[in-house]
Amino acid sequence: MSNTFKIVLVLLIVVSIASAAIAVIGFMGKEREYMKRLVVEDKLALTLKEKRNLEKELETAKTAKDQSEAKIIKLEEKFKSVASELDGIKLKGEAAIAELETKNAELAKIKVNLDNEKKEKLAISKKLDTLQYDYDKTKKEALRLTNEKIDLEKKIQELQEKQSVNLDKIVVSPDEGVMASKSEKPIMQGKILVVNKEYSFIVSDIGQDRNIQKGMKFDVMDGPKFLGQAEIDKVYDTMSSAAILPGAKINDMKKGNVIVESR
Repeated sequence: MSNTFKIVLVLLIVVSIASAAIAVIGFMGKEREYMKRLVVEDKLALTLKEKRNLEKELETAKTAKDQSEAKIIKLEEKFKSVASELDGIKLKGEAAIAELETKNAELAKIKVNLDNEKKEKLAISKKLDTLQYDYDKTKKEALRLTNEKIDLEKKIQELQEKQSVNLDKIVVSPDEGVMASKSEKPIMQGKILVVNKEYSFIVSDIGQDRNIQKGMKFDVMDGPKFLGQAEIDKVYDTMSSAAILPGAKINDMKKGNVIVESR
């Protein structure tokens, strides 16, 4: 073989080996690129999956947010409504408290008036007991004087029959213990038992038992001092009440003052 042929053959072998090496290197490079692509595609798929999951979670969170906002709006409206009702209840409560305080004040006033009425009732009861005692005492005295009057009339009748003298029949007043002629009606006289300055009336010891009549007028005397006039407006069995007439000195009147029938 010639040297040229050997050189060409060596060159061909070298070129073949180089081409094979290049082909192997290229194949290996493509294989690495393919593997890289697979890795990238897997990462992309995973990323896309995570994106879809995040989108779903985001949508769910957005829906939950919208629902939460709607609930918040409803709660705010309910809060405003409850606050408004609470203000109304508070105003009503204040009004109720004010009314309760007013009622308590009225109740306290009524209680004081009731206590005063009870005390006045007790005082009147005691006074009535005293008046009843005085009445019983006066009734006994009147009965005694009446019996004395009957005895005197009998004696006078006997004297008239014996002496045949035309004498006026003598009448004895049970209260005054004095005699007057039948031709002159005795002046009615009594005493004040109670003086009510607030309502301007008096209560005396003259009643139906003395033939007192409604509308009769009496002079109120404190010894020789004239205090004014009173007019009978109510008559009871053993006592009567009389209204104090204008101009009378009611502030000077007291229990025990004498009342004398006006003439």
